[in-house]
Amino acid sequence: MVRSGVCRGLAVEVRLRPLVRLAAASLAVVLSAGLVQSTALAADSVSTSADTVAPLVDPTDPPTDTPTDPPADPTDPTDPPVVERAPAPDNLAVEFGDGAALISFVQPDSVEPILNYQFAFSIRGPWEDVDPAAPAGPIAIGNLVDGAPYEVWIRPVTASGPGYKSKRLAFRTPSAEPTKPSKPVRFEVAGEELSNGVKIKPGDALKIRDVPSGGSVVVIDKKDPDFNFEVRETDRAHLFTTGALPPARRLYVTVLDVEGNTVAKVNFFTLKAEKSFSVSVWPKGDNLGSGVPLVVTFGMRITDKAAVERQLTVTSDKDFGEAGWYWIDEGGTSKAVFRPRNYWPGNATIRLDANLASVEGAEGYWGPKVSTKFGTGDQVVLRVNLRKHTMKYTINGVTERNFLISGGMSGWETEAGTKILTAHIPDKRLYNPDPEEGWDVTVNWAIRVNDNGEYIHDAPWNYSIGYANTSHGCTNMTVSDMQWLFRNTKFGDVAEYNGSKVKMGTDDYLAGYWNYKWNEWKQGSALYKKR
Repeated sequence: MVRSGVCRGLAVEVRLRPLVRLAAASLAVVLSAGLVQSTALAADSVSTSADTVAPLVDPTDPPTDTPTDPPADPTDPTDPPVVERAPAPDNLAVEFGDGAALISFVQPDSVEPILNYQFAFSIRGPWEDVDPAAPAGPIAIGNLVDGAPYEVWIRPVTASGPGYKSKRLAFRTPSAEPTKPSKPVRFEVAGEELSNGVKIKPGDALKIRDVPSGGSVVVIDKKDPDFNFEVRETDRAHLFTTGALPPARRLYVTVLDVEGNTVAKVNFFTLKAEKSFSVSVWPKGDNLGSGVPLVVTFGMRITDKAAVERQLTVTSDKDFGEAGWYWIDEGGTSKAVFRPRNYWPGNATIRLDANLASVEGAEGYWGPKVSTKFGTGDQVVLRVNLRKHTMKYTINGVTERNFLISGGMSGWETEAGTKILTAHIPDKRLYNPDPEEGWDVTVNWAIRVNDNGEYIHDAPWNYSIGYANTSHGCTNMTVSDMQWLFRNTKFGDVAEYNGSKVKMGTDDYLAGYWNYKWNEWKQGSALYKKR
């Protein structure tokens, strides 16, 4: 049998054989369950018996296909509109004026209005806005260094953001023009004008006239980087002067204006000194006690002590704290003594450097270059209490031994103050020929501590050791204690004595330097200034 079925206006003729009918019936069940939809299969009808065929879909029902989306309205937006970045400016050029670089360029043809420009000194930025805004250019970039090279890029900015950057523009800012002095600078020595390469005798002063207001003068020796020569401005306008010119130098003088620009310069030679003074330094060597002062003795009386002292430099590999110089004139010579407020640190190296070749210590006399050093051993300090009859032995700040002693009796009091251990003498004869209170004894171990005849020594005859002061001014100890002390002290170690009304003087050899009050010592410096 042949039937025709109609669906969606499409006519399909189907011829069914028995096996085909069974398969079609099964397919109809699946389709009726809504598991498979196909426009081709839905157009067929399936017979349930040999005589009747039931339609799958009533042709009078409305179509059951899932409707498709309506066609898009061409006026509705889909993706946001794509806005092109503003193009890069072109043909960059620079001009200078009023401390700024003025960058001109060809304005790019941008779809959006250009609101401003940005600039950067690196291709990676950072970018800075032009302030105030210059949407039409040119743009000004300020705060640039005179005579310095720069690279700059610029880019436009629109409402949508920054545009493309320009090509690199490289330039160098112009150097500042030096200030012209109202008069040319003049150099004079001994009333005569100085020119390049002239040789002059040392001791004269250099005068520099017509220095620009706010200017300065620099004097150097290119072969001596440590050379430091003072130039001072006088009370007269635009006039500078040096001190006495040092011997054996080639000096370069440069005059600068207030902005540091060179406005004049000259170089000249000074001849060797005809006269000089000698310098000797004490102490030298190693393993010295912490109480040795540094003594610089000059071969003549120094009249310009301040100039000399400025060139005396003391350094150490260990901090020695506050320290200072003290000047003493003795006959026809001068002596400068240096000491710390306290003592030298133990196991330190102390160095003196003095470049006196450029210093006129006295009229017409110049000094030598000096460089010397000495070393300390362990810092040993003996602390003696004459009232308690005791002595503490300290080494590097730590008390190691305590001893009993006996000091000077009434009328022969042991002096109080700071003393320095000097001579260590075994089998020392101590002699006083006074017929009433004289003595003549030999001791095993003796250490001299001042110029008044005081020693620390063993006294086996003194049974008051640790109880009373019965000596003639020396410090008495037992033989065994004195032997240990003799072997464990050295030249320059310190002994501090307390408990006596008789005081050490400041004129004692070595020890005297430590018996000034510190404020008195500071006043002995040629550079001391009262406050």
